[in-house]
Amino acid sequence: MTNHAAEINAFIENSRKMAEPVARLQALSARTFERFSRYGYEVAGDFLNLGIATMHAATQSKDLPELLKKQAELSTSYFEKQTQRSQDFLKLAGESQADMTQWIDQASTEFTARTAKAAKAA
Repeated sequence: MTNHAAEINAFIENSRKMAEPVARLQALSARTFERFSRYGYEVAGDFLNLGIATMHAATQSKDLPELLKKQAELSTSYFEKQTQRSQDFLKLAGESQADMTQWIDQASTEFTARTAKAAKAA
């Protein structure tokens, strides 16, 4: 007579072990998506601030040369900030790639260990 409770428990345990890498991938993907979304939000905020500052400069300037000077200063500041943002983006992409590589290595190691264990048991 077979032990149904032991079989069910073994099935549940194996299902949990198989789902662990997928759950880690989902958490990694959600974290990466959030980081890139925050980055996009910051870039959009910078652009919005540039537009507001440009409109403010246009209303506060007394003549055209002064307006052009303020716009040039604002544009220079904006492009310097975007240069820094692009460096941050590259850092973020590198970190995400490293996280994904680590996940792949870990999942493949676990899979290899499980298949070797199953082959020895059979």
